[in-house]
Amino acid sequence: MPVRRGHVAPQNTFLGTIIRKFEGQNKKFIIANARVQNCAIIYCNDGFCEMTGFSRPDVMQKPCTCDFLHGPETKRHHIAQIAQALLGSEERKVEVTYYRKDALKEECRLNRIPFVL
Repeated sequence: MPVRRGHVAPQNTFLGTIIRKFEGQNKKFIIANARVQNCAIIYCNDGFCEMTGFSRPDVMQKPCTCDFLHGPETKRHHIAQIAQALLGSEERKVEVTYYRKDALKEECRLNRIPFVL
C-alpha cells in the first residue's frame, strides 16, 4: 500500500519542517496551538528569546497574544488587532510596541500566519 505523505507523518515532523524553514530566514517567531485555551505558545526560537530577553521556559505555555510583552506605550488598538487576527484564518500583519524583560521598548511587525494540522 503506498504511503500518502502528510497523512501519516507525526505532527512534530510538520512543526519541525516549519521551524527549520523559518530559522533559515533569520526570523524571530513563536508557534502556538490554536486548539487550546489562550492559544498557548508551544515553541519560540532563539531569536525571539534574544529579542524579548525572556528565556524559552519563561515563554512556553503563555498566550500567543504575548500579553507579557505589553507595556505603557502598547496601544489597545494594536492589541485588539492581534486578538482579531488570531480569530481569522488568513494572514495578517500588525505593528505593535512590545517591551523586553528589561523594560526596553521594541517596535515589532507581526505576521500572523495560520497553519492547519
